[in-house]
Amino acid sequence: MNEKVLKYLLYGAGIICMYAFLSIRFEPLFNAILIEPVVPHYWDKTKYGELYYFSHILHFREKGLPPAQQKFEYSAKHASLKDCEILTFGDSFFEFSRHKQFPERIADDFNKEVHYVNYDHPLDYLNSNHYLDTTPKLVLFERVERYIPITFEHEHKMHPIKKETESALLKIWKYLRSKLFVARSEELYDAMLKRSYLTSHIYSLISTIKFDLFGYISKMSPKYFKNGKNSWLFYHDQVNGTKTSFYYQHTQSGMDSICNNMKILADKLKLKYNLTVVYLPLPAKYTLYHGVINDDEYNDFLPRLYDGLDKLGVRHIKVFNDFKNSDTLLYYRTDGHWNQKGIDLAYNTTIDYIKSDSVLCKFLE
Repeated sequence: MNEKVLKYLLYGAGIICMYAFLSIRFEPLFNAILIEPVVPHYWDKTKYGELYYFSHILHFREKGLPPAQQKFEYSAKHASLKDCEILTFGDSFFEFSRHKQFPERIADDFNKEVHYVNYDHPLDYLNSNHYLDTTPKLVLFERVERYIPITFEHEHKMHPIKKETESALLKIWKYLRSKLFVARSEELYDAMLKRSYLTSHIYSLISTIKFDLFGYISKMSPKYFKNGKNSWLFYHDQVNGTKTSFYYQHTQSGMDSICNNMKILADKLKLKYNLTVVYLPLPAKYTLYHGVINDDEYNDFLPRLYDGLDKLGVRHIKVFNDFKNSDTLLYYRTDGHWNQKGIDLAYNTTIDYIKSDSVLCKFLE
């Protein structure tokens, strides 16, 4: 190879490497070369289904998904913990912003000050934020079913607040170190490879060829159904052997423990803060739609959970049967979350439940 050509190739490679090194540390540089920018706190600001991005296989691009809106918790209408009338805790279903979020709908429909946080330990959250109010309030606590055995594996306890012990000099050093050694560097380099103008199309093409020739797909979405525009992807933790799975066989003692821990948490929040808890357990996508690829038997986690909570007198909203028997699609095929019809069904069921309860209905007045 001509020495001059080799020199320019090395210069070019050096510039690309330097740009990559700097860009993951400075967001404007990073997003400037991406077809789909990475927006902090907005994991759902993507064009196609969330699960597509694990493999970038063209067969699983679900087109036509609504763009993500501003998240309720970053908007002016989001109430502070101090000023709120209703508290909502949830996972990514409550935070999913391709549609107006569940907590935001309550705020708008009933003109209430609503506080939302994506957090699964309310006691710790309230304690760490020095919440001392004992005014009666409603707590709506949503968890998709695969997270419930993890969230309520143990009794929720209030842990002591850690005191600030770092010096100003140590904080400066940590900041400088975080800029030099970016904690998410591998993730960001991966996003650059998969989403940049230069490499995205090539990467997707190679991924699709690997799938077509060898059946290779990311372990993050190992269950799939390929059928043109009706293709499906399912998240790994719903189909493995862990407690999050559709297939995991929960013992009766295990179910009793989960239900007891949910009751204990509700009782503690009522006793310490005068908060009335209502749980909203949601079915996972694989639970509802595994039939597109098999007729495997469901472990009946949600029906058993409902039964256990009923016996303990714990307030909870039952949506499983309505979701299962719906004639319309309620979740996205290549995303793990509900669509507009899914959130509508859960929201309407929740509001009906609250209005039908003589204690709860007062919180919406």
